[in-house]
Amino acid sequence: MGLKQSKEERLYKEASYGNIQSIKFLHSRGAGLEWIDKDGKTPLMLASMDPKVYDVAKTLIELGANVNAYRSGRHAGTPLHHAAKRGLLEMVKLLLSSGADVLVINDDGLSALDVARVNGYSNVVRAIEEHSCFFSGWLLELHESVSQEVWVVILPSATRKLARTFKLELAIYPGLQFAKPRTIIELWNANMDERNFDQADPAVVFSSSDKSLTKLGPVNESGKKQFQRFCNACKGILQTTPADHELTSAVNKIVPSAPPLPDMMDFSSLCVICLDAPVEGACIPCGHMAGCMSCLNEIKSKKWDCPACRAKINQVVRLYAV
Repeated sequence: MGLKQSKEERLYKEASYGNIQSIKFLHSRGAGLEWIDKDGKTPLMLASMDPKVYDVAKTLIELGANVNAYRSGRHAGTPLHHAAKRGLLEMVKLLLSSGADVLVINDDGLSALDVARVNGYSNVVRAIEEHSCFFSGWLLELHESVSQEVWVVILPSATRKLARTFKLELAIYPGLQFAKPRTIIELWNANMDERNFDQADPAVVFSSSDKSLTKLGPVNESGKKQFQRFCNACKGILQTTPADHELTSAVNKIVPSAPPLPDMMDFSSLCVICLDAPVEGACIPCGHMAGCMSCLNEIKSKKWDCPACRAKINQVVRLYAV
């Protein structure tokens, strides 16, 4: 006689059949949601691969299934990886709205966004980027001969280790229909030179470690405000307007497993760059107390301007409270 199936295995089978009522019944009788089959799949992973059982995935999540369960091996990843690999846009949106972690990389070193890019699913790429980006929008890529509009996105770089301070990267696409970016600039490894920001033709030039140069500017005169937001986002500076709770939501949704920032946090006492350490330094000569010593020294070393007023930084000094 064969071995009797556990309640957890029976629940997994019902998930594969799409029987929502049976799933709810078994769970109410104590069946767990994280049973793993011989291939390492949980019930939610199984559901995340099949658009026909979207309601099963939704039910499992509502019952408390782990949206960030990880499967090792040849087909490694989280439910978000599996949905992105198959281009299942609605499933991806469901997982993102339920707390799926976009920064997790699989055994091949790929995030769910990378997987969607590799497989050419531009709609999934846009959904993941919209959920996790610090900035997205149209800018003008400037060349000596012909300039062209490009879609740019600033994102935290995916990593195996979660941290409150992100390494940011800039992805540049020829258009919204493209899944793969034409250029990716590692902002932590690039020099950023802002030119003529307050004049008629503002621009920023990125010089990467491979000596390549990328020059970007606003699409038109009315796009200068958005261009300033872009420049701030390149430095990790999130905007605090129109309301502080929007800022905390933007930060908390990127790393759901990190301790959440409180909605009523006093941002005036925190570094405006990492949003983690207390303000402890001032930029000289402008005198703005804008960040922690670590972030301010990094800004100065890259020859960036004061994050508060954009004045040149000649020195960073530590402040002491009495």
